Parts: sequence; C-alpha cells; structure tokens
Amino acid sequence: MPGFNDSQSRVLHLTWIAFFLTFVSWFNMAPFNTTLMHQLKLTADQINILMICNVALTIPARVIIGSLADLYGPQKVFTGLLLFSGLACIGFSLAQSFEGLLINRLFMGIVGGGFVVGIKMIGEWFPNNKMGMAQGIYAGWGNFGAAAAAFCLPLIALPFATDIGWRIATVFSGLLCLIWAFIYFRFCPDNPERSTDFKIGFRDAIEVQTKKDLILQSIVLFPIYGALILFVWKLSGNPFQLISSLISKILIAGILIIFISNILQCWKFNLPRLARLKPEENSYSFGQIAILSLVYSLTFGCELAVISIFPQFLETTFSISASLAGMLGASYAFMNLVSRPGGGWISDQVGRRKTLFLMVLGGMICHWFMGEIESTWSLISTIALSVLASIFLQAGNGACFAAVPLINKNLTGKMAGLAGAYGSVGAVCFLTLYSFVSPQVFFKVIAAYAFLVFLALFFLKPFRVTSP
Repeated sequence: MPGFNDSQSRVLHLTWIAFFLTFVSWFNMAPFNTTLMHQLKLTADQINILMICNVALTIPARVIIGSLADLYGPQKVFTGLLLFSGLACIGFSLAQSFEGLLINRLFMGIVGGGFVVGIKMIGEWFPNNKMGMAQGIYAGWGNFGAAAAAFCLPLIALPFATDIGWRIATVFSGLLCLIWAFIYFRFCPDNPERSTDFKIGFRDAIEVQTKKDLILQSIVLFPIYGALILFVWKLSGNPFQLISSLISKILIAGILIIFISNILQCWKFNLPRLARLKPEENSYSFGQIAILSLVYSLTFGCELAVISIFPQFLETTFSISASLAGMLGASYAFMNLVSRPGGGWISDQVGRRKTLFLMVLGGMICHWFMGEIESTWSLISTIALSVLASIFLQAGNGACFAAVPLINKNLTGKMAGLAGAYGSVGAVCFLTLYSFVSPQVFFKVIAAYAFLVFLALFFLKPFRVTSP
C-alpha cells in the first residue's frame, strides 16, 4: 500500500479483517429483526430490548478490553476476542426463546469491544503523520462489516427455509471468526518496539496531569455507568418487566458501588503522582479525550443505532420486503469503505480539528432532514439522504480516531477504550429514545445532539502531527 512498508501493510490488512469479522458477527441480528418476530413470536418491544442488549455490555467491554490490550498486547487480545465471537454466534443461532436470544445478544455486545484493540495495534505500528489514513482504513474497512452483515447474511439465508436460514447465516459469521483467530495469532505480531514505560493494567486509572483533569475524568466516567443503569431500568418494566424490581435495585446499587469505587481508584492512583509530577514529555490534556469521546458518542453511537433500526424503518415506512429492506438498510453503513479512510486522510491534510467541525456540522444538517422522511418520499431520495448523512458521521469517526493516538501513545488502548465506550453509550441512549418516539423525532434529536457536540469542538485544542 502506498506510503506503508510491508510490515505495516500486513498488520493493517490482517487487523481490519479481524475487525470486519467481529462487526459482521455483532450485527448479524439486525437483518433478521422481522424474521425473529415472525418465527419466534417476538413483539416490537422485545426486538427493541434485544437491540439495546446488543450494545449494552460494549460500554464496559471497550474500557476493559482497551486496558487488556495495553497490558497484554493487541495480538493476544484480538485473537481471544475472535474466538469468543465465534462461540457467541453459534450460541445465538441455537437460541429457541426470547430469553436465549437476550443472553446471547449480551455476549455479542462484548464482541463490539474489539474495535479498540485494532486502534492500539495500528497506533503502535504507524507514525503520527500516517495515523489518519491508517486508522481510517482500519476503522472504515472493518466497520463495513455492519453493511456486509445487512447485505450478505439475508442472501446466505435466502436458499433455506425461513426458520433455519437465519440460523445458518449467523453460524457462518461465527465460523469465519474462529478461522481468522488462528490466522491473526499466527501472522500479526505486536510491534516489538511497543512502549512499556507506563504502568498499565486493568486495575489502573488513566494517568492525568492536573487536578482539573482528575475532576474531569470523574465527570466523564458518569455517563458510562449511567447508560448501564438506563439499561437495567429498561429491563425492569420499561416497556415490560424482564427482571424483578428487587433485582433491578440490586443491580443499580452494584453499578453505583462500582462507579464510586472507580472514582476513588482514579483519585488514589493519580493524587500521589500529581504531588510529585514534573513537566514531562508525555504530558497531555484529558480534556482532549473527553471531547473526542463526545464526538464518538455522536458519530459512532448514531451509526450503531441507525444501523440497528434502519432496515425495519424502511420495511415499515415503504412497505417493502424484509430482504430488500435489509439490503437497502446496508446503505447507511456501506460508505464506511471510503468515508472513514477519507475522514482520516482529510484530517492528515487539513487538521483533525477542522475536519471534525465539518463532519459534525454536515451530520447535523443531514439528520435533521432525515427527520422529515415519510412514506410520501421516494425510496431513492431516502437512501441518497441516508448515505450522505452516514458519510459525514463515518468520516467524523475516521478523524476522531486519527486523533486519539496523538494524545498519548502509551495510553492509546485505555483512551480508545474510553472513547469507544462513549460510542456505545450514545447507541444505548439513542436506541432507548427510539423506543419512546417516532423515527422522525429520533432523527431530529440526533441532529440536536450534533449541535451540542459542534459547540464542544470549539474547546478542542489543535493536534501536532509529526513526521516519522
């Protein structure tokens, strides 16, 4: 690949394919939402719960997996996650009840954490001035797995009877993950020169440089746990009860205890450091990752939510078949192949900050107009607008994660985990919103949130992009 040496090209291609396959697996339910409703007699509310389950555990998973990648190296972590993904897909295909589907979608949410592992791997193998393009290719081509799932899995299921076609398609996605796990472990090593200067591990907080940043880190952690509490609330009687009131209270209390423990851990870990801290080369502003986390909660959180509901939205709005809706629904994720790398490349050329301003603004305008879509619209106009909206947000994803490794490379895994978790926080919040409002209001709320993120970008400092 132009500009990359042989080792970099090999790592990039092996890693984006690993990410691609985890995304095919993660989104292997969305094309079959209506099929599951008919075959297993599920309600629309139950499908909505399953969609939220699909992203709920991604929130803590991305933080934990990011820390594990820092500690053990991305090669081992990605290999293990691919194996887990394959087994989870097989379990999902064997489910016979709503409860079985729910448990397996929770497991699949963990698979969604794989994204941050590749961010760490690419961050170690590529220099800063090539980071935008490399991360964009990794994220864009890998994230195309969501579109591939929506487009290809219904075609794989098509030759078979309806009651087993979806099972065969989801098993197929799992088998691909199992095969690639062995390939990835064999041919994609960690960078032998990766830094081990920082004390990094699952139980450590992210290092900060000032007490102001320590306070900000505490604030930033709250939405992550808040989204988990929202998820428990959804299961405890909103719209119907899956867990008892007592269990929900116990779970919420447990989440709050973990949150408080995490806050105390952050302060215990950082306060002694801050007391003896001297100006050092690896200093950074935590506000940078906080703002990028908000960007990602919009750009990727919106993408997750829309991909999850778009085929069903098209089917019900325009009265088209489930297979056609699935293939057309893939249009929202299809442009990831070029838009994420394009966003990374543009940010390499004109700057991360300028690129993010442009992409968030474009996404805001497009999603506002998506809020006007009705059955009187032409299907072509609807798809064209959705593609344009997705291009802006996906390019914003590319620019966002081109910037994350530039904050502090030694902490890339944890920072990618934090920003990645915010992507799932956004998805949980948007999908919860979708269960209460019309699709039109849903799209306009996304536009309103994009405006708030646009304002936050004024506080984002420029990034330095150095030559190798």
